[in-house]
Amino acid sequence: MLATAPGAHDGDRQTAGSSPEPSAVGDSAVTSGVPSASPTVEGTFRPPSLPPGVHQEAGGFAWATPRGWRRDVKTGAEVHYTSPDGVQELVAKSSLARGDLMETWQTSEQNAREGRDYRKIRLEETTFRGLRAVVWEYTFTLRGTPWHARLLGFDENGKSYQVNTWYQPGAEAAALRTYEKVKDSFTVT
Repeated sequence: MLATAPGAHDGDRQTAGSSPEPSAVGDSAVTSGVPSASPTVEGTFRPPSLPPGVHQEAGGFAWATPRGWRRDVKTGAEVHYTSPDGVQELVAKSSLARGDLMETWQTSEQNAREGRDYRKIRLEETTFRGLRAVVWEYTFTLRGTPWHARLLGFDENGKSYQVNTWYQPGAEAAALRTYEKVKDSFTVT
């Protein structure tokens, strides 16, 4: 399932649309996107250190989120951050990978067509750090307010990950700069 729309609560959830184990290689453990952990006693390892400003989430990923934004944990694997002025929301989540990612998102897109003022801009395959990925961009209206959404999803080691943003159109330039920084920091742990 895709992440919920900005400001949605469990009661009015609207579709807007355990960490993996590192694999041991030789004497060190390797995790995707983060430096190798250093070996300790045989069969154990020291957890990898994250880059400055990046923090670990329960969903098996880490990212650098803007300071001063409100954090809202929907589930252990889905975390939302909302800007102080409420014009942008960042979302990251993980789940077990189920089937073809593009087919899953195409089904979600068909369901999103029922949303108020939904307009698809693009839904296409891309890559993210060398992995097959899907990007979905669209606009919609929620409680009378127009929003622009950009979603990026990819599968790695049997899990699906998303890093998404919703923003009000008037905040687009700043919102896209923030989203790019957050996307660049996103790391599977």
